[in-house]
Amino acid sequence: MNITLPLVLSTGLLDSLNPCAISLLLIYIALMFTLEKERKAILVFGAFYIGAIYITYFLLGLGLLRVFHLFGVPGLILQIGAWLAILFGILNLKEYFFPNLPVHIRMPYSVRQKANDIAYKASIPAAIMLGVLVGITEFPCSGAVYLTIVAYLQAKETLLSGALYLAIYNLMFVLPLMVIYLVASNRIIVEKIINAQEKLGKKMHLILAALMLALGTFLIVLF
Repeated sequence: MNITLPLVLSTGLLDSLNPCAISLLLIYIALMFTLEKERKAILVFGAFYIGAIYITYFLLGLGLLRVFHLFGVPGLILQIGAWLAILFGILNLKEYFFPNLPVHIRMPYSVRQKANDIAYKASIPAAIMLGVLVGITEFPCSGAVYLTIVAYLQAKETLLSGALYLAIYNLMFVLPLMVIYLVASNRIIVEKIINAQEKLGKKMHLILAALMLALGTFLIVLF
């Protein structure tokens, strides 16, 4: 049985659940309302923002896939990726139970401040720059999932088929962001989503911990 497609679809959605991507998206939408941008303009900015995230994250994965293929040790890389998933699962448990301890799974404050400065320009180039910045700095939040799936694709697929699966993975990654953006382009709805996200934000670490631990264990046992 070929589990590649189900694994790619599920891990892409798992990656999209990370608090960094969702919280920054909501902050960006709220800022557009603060700047009194029209709904049409917000949707246009959002399309370029999410598109830039997709392309940046895809190119990062493609680069990693190419590097992993050059190493030519698929079993070892897959095992490393699986153990990284377990490590990030443990770190998410730490964020839930002991949030004040050192080593955090979050975007650095300096990056968040830079993102805020870019977003204030409220233009298409700014939306693209913000998407690129977010795409590059996602790794502190969910890089282990991405590294794990790239390692799996390197071990089980050719470079071309692996690239196609990465394209699907990244589509799943941005799909929830697209849905949230379309729904949250209404000021009242975005306020409700932000309030819900604040309440559920901590619990997301627990959910991500369980999923990452399960993913890492599954790959170690199966391969």
